Amino acid sequence: MNEREIFLKTESWLKQNLDVAIAYVVQTWGSSPRPVGSAMVINNNNETIGSVSGGCIESFVFGKALEVIKSNVSQVLEFGVSNKQAWDVGLTCGGKIKIFVEKINKKDIKEIELINKTIKTNKKIVIATNLKNQDKIVYEDINSYSNDNLLDEVKETARKKTSSLKLVKNSPWFFKFFGGKYKIIIIGAVHIAEPLILMAKILDFEIILIDPRNNYDDKKFASDALILKEWPDDALKKIELNNSCSVVTLTHDPKLDDPALEYILNKDLLYIGSLGSKKTHASRKTRLMKKGFSEEKIQRIKGPIGLDIGAMNPAEIATSIISQIISIKNMS
Repeated sequence: MNEREIFLKTESWLKQNLDVAIAYVVQTWGSSPRPVGSAMVINNNNETIGSVSGGCIESFVFGKALEVIKSNVSQVLEFGVSNKQAWDVGLTCGGKIKIFVEKINKKDIKEIELINKTIKTNKKIVIATNLKNQDKIVYEDINSYSNDNLLDEVKETARKKTSSLKLVKNSPWFFKFFGGKYKIIIIGAVHIAEPLILMAKILDFEIILIDPRNNYDDKKFASDALILKEWPDDALKKIELNNSCSVVTLTHDPKLDDPALEYILNKDLLYIGSLGSKKTHASRKTRLMKKGFSEEKIQRIKGPIGLDIGAMNPAEIATSIISQIISIKNMS
């Protein structure tokens, strides 16, 4: 369940005049089923969407959220996940989770609408909430603020695109980032795609897999990636491409990879990588130059793809690819 689905549903519930509580993961220690910033939304019809754990604390949070809806008093909850519970939710050891639960009324719908608009347009906002007194500040145009005690943390949150709990002047502030996730677009449902998608999911990337062919089992990818069974250049036209996007071509078949590269080389993307040997990549460069692309444009393609770690099998190659994307993402 992605964040856009969660907050679109929240907006829908508020427009139906339902009372809503939002539970956020605000801090974790050790192993935790869900990352900081994960959200679960509950309404007074006992409906829920999203998740703050792998299931081990969900029912308790649900009950507390209903209390918050009735009392209109926010709560901070702390849980220890035991080793046994950790195994039950797919972890190797226990950990701790801190959850913040707040009520949202129809009067707050503009905030939820702004969140949804931000996610849709891939812009950025940071919402800072004081967990002691529930003061809340929405930072929409981050660069327009000055002389603000929270500004350094807000800018760091926006830069990293990650949520966090920080102590500012002895007050606990939760900085929640909203905006488009980093996105990985994979061309080719080949063997390497499977471990690459698994790793990208763990790292909380939005994942899109493009392959028009029918010679693969799309069911093994369906739960983790949006699958577009279209020619890459057609499929890419339906995707909002920006500098949070990485495109990885894995087929090393010019009929599939080249149209994708021709479409994206003039786009402002975070990363472009293409599978293939040095010889394959040299041939690729020659074809693209004949299409009129400059050496500067073609040099944007990481080829052979991935960090040079001597990768030998699909999982290792996927590791080299995701590591290269992470290194560029974190250095940008």
